[in-house]
Amino acid sequence: MDVLELVREIENAPDDAAATRIAASRLTLLAATAERPRRRVRPGWVWGGALGTASAAAVVTTLVIAGTVAPVVSESASAAAVAVLNDAAGKVMAGEDPAVGPGQYLRIRETYELVSLWDADADAATSDEYVAGFNTSTFENAEGAVRTRGVRDLYVPGDRSGDWILDDRVPNEVLDVYGDQAAGPAYDRMADAYPNRDADPDGIERLPAGLQSWDPEETSDDRFFDPFREFYDEMPREPAQLLAWYRQHLTTSEDGSYLFSYITRALGTDLMPVDLRVATLHVLGLLGGVDVAGRSGAVTTLELRTRLGEGSDLGEELVQQVDIDTASGRIIGYRDSYPTGRSTRALPADVPWSTWSIEVSVVDEAPSF
Repeated sequence: MDVLELVREIENAPDDAAATRIAASRLTLLAATAERPRRRVRPGWVWGGALGTASAAAVVTTLVIAGTVAPVVSESASAAAVAVLNDAAGKVMAGEDPAVGPGQYLRIRETYELVSLWDADADAATSDEYVAGFNTSTFENAEGAVRTRGVRDLYVPGDRSGDWILDDRVPNEVLDVYGDQAAGPAYDRMADAYPNRDADPDGIERLPAGLQSWDPEETSDDRFFDPFREFYDEMPREPAQLLAWYRQHLTTSEDGSYLFSYITRALGTDLMPVDLRVATLHVLGLLGGVDVAGRSGAVTTLELRTRLGEGSDLGEELVQQVDIDTASGRIIGYRDSYPTGRSTRALPADVPWSTWSIEVSVVDEAPSF
């Protein structure tokens, strides 16, 4: 688990425009992996969890922006946040995972909303590739923006050595167009010309034992949708030791914002063993700056704010939030926002950059080919 995972997330973006939003971050990541074999580019699982193939590019790129510094607020999670996480860990330990019988599947459905900025000066209508307006845009040069919603399903059999099914056939739905309304038709042209940038019409795959589809001619690495599978036995269950393990294997050092993002996504899938999920919830309580942002019914939202330094065109601050179902202790959603310091001519400041909601259920069958 190193910086290669981040590049893979970028290359697997459900909306490739989102993956190119922060050029400096992308170049940093690509430079760091210059010696590694490159993966064939195709849409992948929009991850709330599948870190091995996570395509949460909008999140990942924001977490490695040049100039990112330490979280603000405090040097440790607040007492209120620790109490929420302790309670969630207790609920997970005392609860029961969904029972997946013979022939049934655990379906992990992730509904995601992503923002794609659009540069009118590189209008897709004047480009042979129909993507220039989205691939070159930043907050500084964007005249418009498109917010889209997509859904992807991962079907996990009770016997995880069997075939997993990834269903990525539903086209993204355009929810809003901000600023220059020509961004909407430009997005439609891009989706028509390159349907696999929006959703993959043939996007249903059989994944033996959850193995990510890598091109064997380009790499021999084995990558799975539950990326810590081979490490489950060795991963510590004591929170401080587990935090050190994550930092070592994710090469994140003291970057609390990346750890917060990576860990909450891992917890969202419920694929790790129960005792490891419990320990990982406690790890979140060891991250500086995590606090309670609000409560709505049975859902409590935790938040981490990180100041962005020079080199970021996204504003002064990244705000990461995660939603916890207090009845089950499980993570059911997360979002990232840049609420300050950016131009709003293309995108209102209160619109999250990316949002995910996760629904885990047991179903009797998976889609057929």
